[in-house]
Formats: sequence, C-alpha cells, structure tokens
Amino acid sequence: MVGLLVCFPLYQLIISLVGMNRTIVIAGGPDGGLYHPIALSLKSALDRSGRKAEVIATDGTIENLKLIAKGEVDFAFVQPGAYQGLMRYEPSLLKESSKKIDVKLLDRVSFVVNLYSQPLHIAVRAGSGIRSLKDLKGKRINLGVKLSGDYPMSRLLLESLEIEKSKLHKHFSYPEMTMAFKDDQLDAAFITVGMHASVFQNLAKSGKIYFLSIPNNEALAAMQLQLTPFQVPRGIYQFEGSPVPSSDISTVATGAHLIARKDMNSSIVERVAEELLNTAFLKENKLQELFNNGKEFAKSKPFFPIHEGARMVYEPETRSFFRPEIVEMWENLRSFIVSVCVALFFGYKWFRKRKDRLKDNKIDDYVRRVLEIERQQMHFDIGGSIDDLPKLQDLENRLTKLREECFSDFSGYDLQDEPGTDCFLELCASLSEKINAKMSRFKLGGEIQRLVKVIESEKKSDSA
Repeated sequence: MVGLLVCFPLYQLIISLVGMNRTIVIAGGPDGGLYHPIALSLKSALDRSGRKAEVIATDGTIENLKLIAKGEVDFAFVQPGAYQGLMRYEPSLLKESSKKIDVKLLDRVSFVVNLYSQPLHIAVRAGSGIRSLKDLKGKRINLGVKLSGDYPMSRLLLESLEIEKSKLHKHFSYPEMTMAFKDDQLDAAFITVGMHASVFQNLAKSGKIYFLSIPNNEALAAMQLQLTPFQVPRGIYQFEGSPVPSSDISTVATGAHLIARKDMNSSIVERVAEELLNTAFLKENKLQELFNNGKEFAKSKPFFPIHEGARMVYEPETRSFFRPEIVEMWENLRSFIVSVCVALFFGYKWFRKRKDRLKDNKIDDYVRRVLEIERQQMHFDIGGSIDDLPKLQDLENRLTKLREECFSDFSGYDLQDEPGTDCFLELCASLSEKINAKMSRFKLGGEIQRLVKVIESEKKSDSA
C-alpha cells in the first residue's frame, strides 16, 4: 500500500518529464507522394528547434491511421475519408488483422492541421479515345493501390459515373502507372494527391497525357463531407511549351491532414502546428493554399476533433496563463508530494503498530520467564532446608534482573499504557513474596535446628 502510494505518482511524474524530451515519431507515406517529403521537412524543422524527431516510411493513409490509433507513432499524414471509403467499397481489405482498425481506437485520433488540397485527377493517355467521362467505360483505368487514398476516391468516381469495377481496372503504384502509360498498357488513371507531387511532372514530361474535368464537380463534392470543388490551373505541371494541363481543370479535392494521438503532449502539438504555419516551412514545401489563407485553411474541415495544442494556435484566446504541460507536471509533482506525505503517515502508523506488536511479544516473553521462575521455586514448597537458601536467592536475583530489563525496555508511559505490564509486575511481586517467604521459613527453620543442637549439646554436658 505504501509502495503503491509513492511509486504510482512518481511514475506519473517521470513519464511527464520524459515525455517532454522524447523522440517524436512521424509516419510519412509512399514514394511519389507528398506525405514523406513533408514529413522529412517537418523532422528537420523540429530538429532545428531542439526537438528530436524521426520519420518512418509507410504505405500511406490507412497504415498511418492505424499507427496513430494504436499509439505507435505521434504524428501522421492522412487523407480524410479514405478509411470510411474503403469500409464502404472494399471492407474485405480491412478484415486482415494487419490492416483492421478497431473503430473504438479512432477516438484516440485528433486533428492538427490541413496542409494542402488533394485534387482528384483524371489522367488520360493520348490516343486512348477518351474525350469525356462517359468514354471511360470499358477502358483500362488505374484506380490506385487498394490501401492508398487514391482507391476509395476512384471507387467514388466510378460509382458516380455508374461504371462497374472490372478486371480492366488496375492497382498500380505511381512508378508502375507511369511505365504502363509509357508502354500503352493503360488508358486512364484516377489520381488523388497534392499538385506538387512528382508523379504529375513525370506524366507531363512523357507528352502522352492530358487531363479531364468533372463537369458536375460541385454536385460530386456535395455528396461527401471531405470534398470541396476545386480548380487545377492551366500549365501547373508543365509551363513551357505545351502547357499541362492545357486548360483549367474542374474537379473535386480532399484535404491532406496531419493527425496526432489525442493524448499527445499539448506543447509538442502546439510546436508542430507553429512550425507548419511558419513562412519558411510553407515556402520550402510550396504549400500555397496554407500560405495564402493561413489559419482558416489550416483548420478547415477537420475529420477528427481538433487537438488542444493545435487549438491554442488557431484560437490563442483559449490559451490558459500556464502551459498545459507545465500545469500537468506540477500537478504530478503535487500528487507525488501528497502521496509521499500520506505514505509517511501510514508508514508511521505501521511502524507504531509493529513496535507495539514487538512490545506485546516482549511482555509475553517476560511473563513466560517469570512463570519459569515460579515453576522452579515450587520445588521448595515441600521440604527444603537452609541449605537451599542459595538457590532461592538465585531465583530472587533472576527475578530482580528480569524487572530491571522490563523497566529498560518500557518507559514509564508505556508501563502505564500497556495492560500486559501490570500483569507482569503483579506476577513479579507475588513471586518475590513467595520466594522471600520461603527464604524466611528456611532461615527460621535453620535457626531452630541450630538452637535444638545447642540445647542437646548442653544436656549432654550436664549429664556428664
């Protein structure tokens, strides 16, 4: 009990102090996307600010979401709605233990910042015969890797176009998709990623790709909470020569969100959010929308509850006078001190009780030793002579020494407060009287015998 009172608050205090200085783990994404390079850039920014960080490569949104939900990483990049889309279109993919996410664990996820828009692109190979969305039926289309954010968006578009999924639909990665376009093994591809992803520059360089617009993009955006109407500007992927795209593209876009563990230290989340909104970071990573619209864009359409640390950046008026982690550390320290005091109190009580039990045992021992002397003096109840006086005197001396030991072990207060000592002292007094009575009787008997011998000796003298 005492150990628990001390160790648990001490554990909380140590965890609080260690948590403020441990390495921050960030889940990035696959090659060809923007998640991983932005994660590396964020790591560098945190390193420069004095915080240790590391980035781990992942397969993208689904794996990142699972890592955050299970508490295995601190921050991760996700495409909002991707998990729900997979649950709708390919629930069998999420039944494997390695990919399944306990819905209850999603309560542990919190939103930090919306970094950029991820527009849905319809990339078409020149010569495929596809000039409009209705021409996509019966064509070889890449829907993206099944566990990526591309796939659920692709399935949503297929559903809106009333196109059934078939064997013609592929699941290439970005490098595989680029090669398939080059080798004329693919007619179109649905790609949902930030505009600065290298995959678009690679496709534009091939000179064989153009992009289609979605005429009813506002209607499609209204079907899903995470979507908004979006315009991809002309020439953003290739400016010189023949611009790619050749005209503005009307489409829909979802966000690219940085999420964190709900129990993540607020000061760390606040620091990360501040780094992401830093002008130098925005320029380095070409986050144009976030640069232009600031906090309003950063906190737009959160798919999970906003983390308290991020909220302090977006709504500074909600910040308390003291930083939450400082308050938490002092609260843990206060809890530790109170627990130590309580532990000391109970420890003192336990020590007193133990001491009392030891005293009880000592009293029992003294009484036992008195009774042993009592049994020894009983041998002199019948018979006995003056020759036994040394033995009785030895018993009396032992009794006296026993009383002295008792007085040295117990203070005057203890002798008054401890009921067992009364019994011991009464036994000693009673036994002392018995021994002294026997000694007096033996002395008197010995004196009488001496007188008898003197009288008999005088009689003998007179007769002679």
